[in-house]
Amino acid sequence: MRNVLRCRRGSAAFATVVAMIPMIGVLALGGEAGSWYVTQQRAQNAADAAAYSGALQQACGSSCTTTGTFITRGKQFAAQNTFCNSGDTNYVGSKCATSLPNGISQNVQIALLNSWGGTAGTYVQATVSQTQPTYLAKMVGTSTVTIGAIAVAKINSLAANPPCVLALSGSLSFQGSPNINAQNCGMFSDSTAKNAIDFTGGGMTLTGPLSAAGGCTGSTTFCNKAFLYQQPVKNPYTALDGALTTLCGANPSLPATCGLTTCSGSSLVAYNSANASTKCTNNNLHITGNTAIPLSGVYFISGTLKITGTPTISGTATFILLPGATIDNKGNAVINITGPSTVPSASSLPAALQASASLFQYMSMYDASAAAVRFGGNSNINLTGTIYAPNATVTFQGNPTISMGNGTSCGQLIAASVAFNGNATLDSSGCPSQVQTKNPPQYVQLVQ
Repeated sequence: MRNVLRCRRGSAAFATVVAMIPMIGVLALGGEAGSWYVTQQRAQNAADAAAYSGALQQACGSSCTTTGTFITRGKQFAAQNTFCNSGDTNYVGSKCATSLPNGISQNVQIALLNSWGGTAGTYVQATVSQTQPTYLAKMVGTSTVTIGAIAVAKINSLAANPPCVLALSGSLSFQGSPNINAQNCGMFSDSTAKNAIDFTGGGMTLTGPLSAAGGCTGSTTFCNKAFLYQQPVKNPYTALDGALTTLCGANPSLPATCGLTTCSGSSLVAYNSANASTKCTNNNLHITGNTAIPLSGVYFISGTLKITGTPTISGTATFILLPGATIDNKGNAVINITGPSTVPSASSLPAALQASASLFQYMSMYDASAAAVRFGGNSNINLTGTIYAPNATVTFQGNPTISMGNGTSCGQLIAASVAFNGNATLDSSGCPSQVQTKNPPQYVQLVQ
């Protein structure tokens, strides 16, 4: 009996069992806390999505392609990340359960703030939380736990840097060594594709903000500076498209003359309704030689405007390319076109376009054709003012110069897609420091 009482066999195992009881409890409690961490990460993802999408909705205002307020938009994206208020689960793409397990509740709040962190501005804050019962934590007096996350998105305005270049549906691309100086305006692509902004090569110089509704491919040096996945910028010249449809019809035979007679002579003729012989379009005109052709007024172009030789075409004017029209620019022409600083007179436009006359102010070219447009070659081309080609791919290649400003106002280059190749130059140095073009974009960034 004395030997049995003195035997120590199994004492270590007993001690280990005793010690493991609290250890297992701590490990189990750690596992429960780990599940809280997973929930918190899910809540943070929902809050980030809600704040960002709500701010995008607030930023785009009346130009939004989606309906609803910043609150409904924020709650929709929280719902797509499985967080909803009770009874508020019927959002598009919602992954919220119609009823939660007993004891679990969620809360989603979206708010508009006038300041954050002591800095004034426009902010959208999303607060997402989930309250749930505890299990092992009850042993230390905690019966429920609320797991939450907060995200804040700031709406930044580019009012001082509106887009003087806007690609409406395709990409904004750069290839070779173009020189882009858009410091007083900026560039934007409404495309939602991953290559909404595309760089091929890295020899270019670029000054000014880049933004897009989609992504950016190519040079990470430039892509990293771009504001991506923003709300599209509304086309400020859509009224012109409707007016041209009134003039030419919905589906005119191409190339269209839109009911205008053909101008006579071998040089460009400006439209003037006061003279029957000048109520015309320059149809299939061929300009050649080395003569100087002064410009003044509004010029309609139909068919193919062919330019060869070394003419000098310059002045204050607006070119309107009717549907199906093209410019075949070969040779060494010098072309200097400056958009008018005043609204064209009624006599310089057909009746169908007169209601939209104000949109032609400072416009050097309105290309209603879907044919691709290329400026370049060996020609010396300087276009000052707005270039609007809503259906065309516009490419600047070789050595053309596009001047956006004249010191007091600033034009815009708006096309289906825009490409700058070779040594093309875009220069906004003539734009005033506070540019007031139509529909300056806003961009959104998460600040918390």
